[in-house]
This record gives sequence, structure tokens and C-alpha cells, in this order.
Amino acid sequence: MFKFIITVLIIGFLFRALAKYILPILRMASTADDRMRQMQEQMKEMEKRSANANRVRSKGNKEGDYIDYEEVR
Repeated sequence: MFKFIITVLIIGFLFRALAKYILPILRMASTADDRMRQMQEQMKEMEKRSANANRVRSKGNKEGDYIDYEEVR
């Protein structure tokens, strides 16, 4: 009977340690992975926007882009 009680106490302490120390670390890792995915998606979206903006600029009217200058001696 005494051996059973000690075994139950040890298992209880192990579960408590698992819940207190190991599970929060796993949750933080999962949260960090989610945030990295979100950041990667945002970067891809920003790249698409800048590519679209560059296409619009390149298709625009080129008139007025050249600036004439005077040579200073």
C-alpha cells in the first residue's frame, strides 16, 4: 500500500511539472511558428503590391522624366 501511494505521488508531481514547465514552452513555440507564418504572408503580400506598383509606374507616361541641366564651369 505504501509503495502505491509513493507511486501515485511521484506520478502526480511529474504531471504537475509537465503542466507547469513543459507545456508553456510548447505553446510558446507554436505561437512563434504562427507569428512567423503571418510575417511571411505579409512579406509576400508587400512584394506583390510593390511589383504591381512598379508595373503601373513602368506603363505610365515617360514624358517629363528627363531633366535638362546646365553645365557649370
